[in-house]
Amino acid sequence: MACTDAGILATELYRYPKVIEKLADYYKQRANRLIECLHSLFIARESLGFSIIDESGIKLLSSVLTTTDSTQTVYIPARIWSYQVSRLRECLDDFLLHQEKIEACYDFCLSAYARNAGGNLSNAFGGLRFDGPFVTSRVKGESRSGKVFYGSFQDTADEYGISELLDRWVLFDENSGIRALSSYLTLISNVGLAYLLNFSLMRIDEGARLRANCYEVERDPLGDEIHTLKGVTTKTIEDSDARWIVSPTVEFALKALRAVVILRLKPAKENPYISLSKEDVENPVLQSLQHEPWSPKAPKSQSTKKYKKIRSYGDIAKNMWPKLFDDKELTITKADLEMANRMTFGLDPEKFAVGKVWPLAWHQLRRTGAVNMLASGLVTEASLQYQLKHASRAMSQYYGKNYYRLKEPLNDEARAYYLREMYQSMVREFKALQSDQYVSPHGEKRKQQILSEISEKDHEQLLKAAKAGQISYRQTFLGGCANSGPPCPLGGISNISSCMGFGGNTPCASALLDKAKLPMIKQLKNVITIQISDAAPDSPLYLSLQSQLESAERAIYVFENS
Repeated sequence: MACTDAGILATELYRYPKVIEKLADYYKQRANRLIECLHSLFIARESLGFSIIDESGIKLLSSVLTTTDSTQTVYIPARIWSYQVSRLRECLDDFLLHQEKIEACYDFCLSAYARNAGGNLSNAFGGLRFDGPFVTSRVKGESRSGKVFYGSFQDTADEYGISELLDRWVLFDENSGIRALSSYLTLISNVGLAYLLNFSLMRIDEGARLRANCYEVERDPLGDEIHTLKGVTTKTIEDSDARWIVSPTVEFALKALRAVVILRLKPAKENPYISLSKEDVENPVLQSLQHEPWSPKAPKSQSTKKYKKIRSYGDIAKNMWPKLFDDKELTITKADLEMANRMTFGLDPEKFAVGKVWPLAWHQLRRTGAVNMLASGLVTEASLQYQLKHASRAMSQYYGKNYYRLKEPLNDEARAYYLREMYQSMVREFKALQSDQYVSPHGEKRKQQILSEISEKDHEQLLKAAKAGQISYRQTFLGGCANSGPPCPLGGISNISSCMGFGGNTPCASALLDKAKLPMIKQLKNVITIQISDAAPDSPLYLSLQSQLESAERAIYVFENS
């Protein structure tokens, strides 16, 4: 649907709410695209010189065109998400640390197979049977026919210094032999893919089709770097050259993926049963097929297969490479379950319960990424930045400030996915205010007045209220602001005097204080006390610091007396 068509439709529907309800089912599949188009037009209103529909109108449309799926993809709790990311990183780091040894061993094995196949590697793909260089039933050394046998592959792995590496990550024994080397390379391909999906909103099929040149870095007009992956989206033709914003940390994962695909191109070029295009050689797909002549999966008859089938994340983690993750670390705790329930409506208690192993899935990474980019409060902005390995401001500029003036278009559905999650986040934050952790400087009665919107409503009703602009919430230094009107021009982040008041000014009626922030507020008071001693009396700086000091003291008093 074109943005212009979406605008015309939205204008008419906005005027007739009952028509929206009747057409909601018809437009359910296209709702995200409609909302995203309207959002794009709204933020470009100054450049366009006109506005088709305002933000409240978009929220009204969203309330009926977007529904909460009863089987919503679950959000991975922060502890479990952090663990799986750290293990993926550890695995990739280990590979890059041993990269030269792995490449040397791999090249030696290819040459050994070529020698025993008559000096031509292409002959090895028919199967050497008992003439394989690592067949343990043959006597070590050179035979009369010129074939050379090296005994167990474990001895060769020891010689090249990768035996412990293989044993650490894959099944490596006398029976697996050289096949363990292929299994390890395939593991690195899957781990690299999982790492990319953790730091983008890609689907698994989109990630599986990325090519070697997919990573690009662009500078915006402010000089900040914007890191993107380019590829083919699996949903729409117009996104055949789509972009996904990612953290700079993905670069090292791509280095490992490229190293694996370059290795596997060597036997692929010699395999007579496959044909490679110029693009496959110069810009190969990162999720490479197994082409080693010793691999049972290497094509040994005419094959046109281009992309490999990616197994489920759970299957990869539990069945194919059980050494990748520790089930104890993936076991759901009470805190994990509480977080998961807060972030996802209607969790299946049969799958998600304390003591059970978290069932990882590819699409969970997509949803969790959207939530984390919002820095919803459960995953703080500082923690998220650490997990992203100090990502640039480009990601928050794009998602938080509607800043996406890139040379190439970004994946539309990923953008709409984020916008949908934004409304879900608003409901979660507002529901969290019901706990005793939050207090109003005007007392419990005022808090209940603020929260009256949520006391009798379920999740779906709350979601509609959020999209209609009837409830609102954003974090501040002291806790949160539940002002449902226009955004407060005084902020509440760098200056708290407008929230708690000073002198004859009373605290803001929409302010809620978070008890967990008491240590920070006390620290702020100490800092202001030091600063105010150096400020000239009656100067603007002195008056500003004095007002903030009084506000901090008021907040501390509320906490200690509530």
